[in-house]
Amino acid sequence: MGNAERVATLERLGDANTLPALPYVAHDILVATSHNEVNISDVAETLAREPGLAARIVAIANYAFFSRRETVYSLEQAIMRIGLNRVRVLATSLLLNDIFQTGQCPHFQLQRYWHEALGTAFCAARLAPHSAPRENRDAAYLGGVLHSIGLLLLVHVFPQTMDEVLAEHEADPERSLAGMTHRALGCDYGEAGALLLREWSIPEAIVVAAGHTHRERYQGAHADLVTTIRFANEWLQRGFDPEQCADAPPIPQGKLERIGNACREEYEALAAFAQLLSGEA
Repeated sequence: MGNAERVATLERLGDANTLPALPYVAHDILVATSHNEVNISDVAETLAREPGLAARIVAIANYAFFSRRETVYSLEQAIMRIGLNRVRVLATSLLLNDIFQTGQCPHFQLQRYWHEALGTAFCAARLAPHSAPRENRDAAYLGGVLHSIGLLLLVHVFPQTMDEVLAEHEADPERSLAGMTHRALGCDYGEAGALLLREWSIPEAIVVAAGHTHRERYQGAHADLVTTIRFANEWLQRGFDPEQCADAPPIPQGKLERIGNACREEYEALAAFAQLLSGEA
């Protein structure tokens, strides 16, 4: 695709009427719940500002997957039952899931998208204390969830074109999805995601992660964070196999194996979340 088409695509994505808006409260929730130091009370107080979201989290805590005999009624109880880290990821995903329309793109697999995004987030958050500077550790969780948000945006804005791209990729999965998207639209989903997150005033480290995670050999600002999230996503694709982590961050092998085992178990549990988000539960 030529430069003129690329400009047209970016202009459309930059149109205020095209980009989905992020409500002010949702922005605060996204940023506030990304910090590692938050506790149950902090998260409950933040989520309570969006009553609809709070009610859904309480309802999810009472689903059969989590439920015990006692019914949960409060946010604090729901967070204790589901787990603080899971609630942080779930809240972020629920907020984003309400913003994008993907039903007009049949080849887009929403459940698979969320399962991978959630798994990447949890893995990146476990790796970050060993591989990223302190200032980037909080960003690993949110950066993992949002690392491919540009794909959601392109499916939302260009459903027919993206359906064709995804159908081609499904037939030949060894090809680069980012490259195929670039050929079809003149920009890849990394560029699209960075544009959207910058418009939403998301912290720059997260913007950089979304823009560059799928690009190898990135050496710019926040390179450690980008590398951590990229490895988390690639390792997920390999089933967190300790024998397939030659490009891992500099973490002792024994520690890396323990992280991989924990990520594998969490990824299996996250399948239930992905089903809920895709409406297939």
